[in-house]
Amino acid sequence: ISGNFVRDVLLRGVRLGFIGSGDSHDGHPGLAHLSAAGQSGLAGIFTDSLDRSGLLEAMRNRRTFATNGIRPWLSVTLDETFMGSALPTATNSATEHRLHIRYEATAPVERIDLIRSGRVASLPGEGALSLDFERQIPQLAFGEFHYVRIIQEDGGVAWSSPIFVDEPEG
Repeated sequence: ISGNFVRDVLLRGVRLGFIGSGDSHDGHPGLAHLSAAGQSGLAGIFTDSLDRSGLLEAMRNRRTFATNGIRPWLSVTLDETFMGSALPTATNSATEHRLHIRYEATAPVERIDLIRSGRVASLPGEGALSLDFERQIPQLAFGEFHYVRIIQEDGGVAWSSPIFVDEPEG
């Protein structure tokens, strides 16, 4: 139903971090082959400590990524701003950002989707099992966001939390 996707909420200005989770209540999170529904999601969380306060702090700061049950490694930065965080609105003459994606796949990568404020640009994955690349992208303006979706050949998907652009200071 149009208007009920996470991109629609992001376009309304809500700042969300992405996590994957299952709703099967069967005691097998992330093990879709054991789930009656056959599908389950997982959350990747970047934290300094694995205790309750460290995990909560990381989730509140959106230092997370989501998967549909696969167990990859995904890290995305934009001008060294980590996924889930916010960039200041550019006040200099720069016209581009440096997007850096690191991904360790669980199956060959089919494609990489760069999602900027709801618009999608796709790059071929060329069957890679490991990605570590940088790409220049046009500068984002206040209110915009950017995230990455990686689709594997086996149907596995991972989504980075968005990077947002803050209001100009002053």
